[in-house]
Amino acid sequence: MERINKVLARSTGFSRRDIDRLIDEGAVEIDGKTILSKGCKINVNSKVKINQKIISLKRDSELNSIYLFHKPRGCLVTKSDPKNRKTIYDFLKKNHNNLLSVGRLDYNTEGLLLLTNNGELKRKLELPSSNLERVYKVKVQGTVDKKIIQKLALGYRINNFKYKPIKAYITNNTKTYTWLMMTLTEGKNREIRNIFESLNLTVTRLIRVSYGKYKLGNLPKGIVKNIKL
Repeated sequence: MERINKVLARSTGFSRRDIDRLIDEGAVEIDGKTILSKGCKINVNSKVKINQKIISLKRDSELNSIYLFHKPRGCLVTKSDPKNRKTIYDFLKKNHNNLLSVGRLDYNTEGLLLLTNNGELKRKLELPSSNLERVYKVKVQGTVDKKIIQKLALGYRINNFKYKPIKAYITNNTKTYTWLMMTLTEGKNREIRNIFESLNLTVTRLIRVSYGKYKLGNLPKGIVKNIKL
């Protein structure tokens, strides 16, 4: 038997604090009964619902995997879409449908997406305090000069918001486009696209090639690879 917030945190992707809040709100049921005690203990055979949704409980021994997924362009990082657009789960086998994504990639962003069956590990990898480097290969329509690279290194500012310093270097530069490698540590929503839009430049390709120690390598698009921890 284990404390309910511990079991649900590793099974759902919620933090333990989130679980405690949901219990206070009366959103958690065990074996058909709403619980209000954050100190109660359960096992993986208990039948648990959060907001009427059945939760598949996981043992510690099951939570030992990270999956590398090469996300193609033109799909969403979500379970379903009201517009019936493709999601990453259209590419995953049925036995991978319960995997949780570590963060997200935009609809038209491609490359490395981490998946896991461990809710607590998911949150740990997502936390800004982890300072994990995310490396992107970026194609920009137009010319990027050294002044822009220097601004990124100092922490680029848009209006009153300042991004953390970004390491960037140019790999190919022509009159019509520029390829760069960019390393971020905070992963704000649409960070790279927003920065170049503010410079009147358009990102035409955005490919994440690594997340912390995990590398995309030669993994084909739409394929998932299991990495044992």
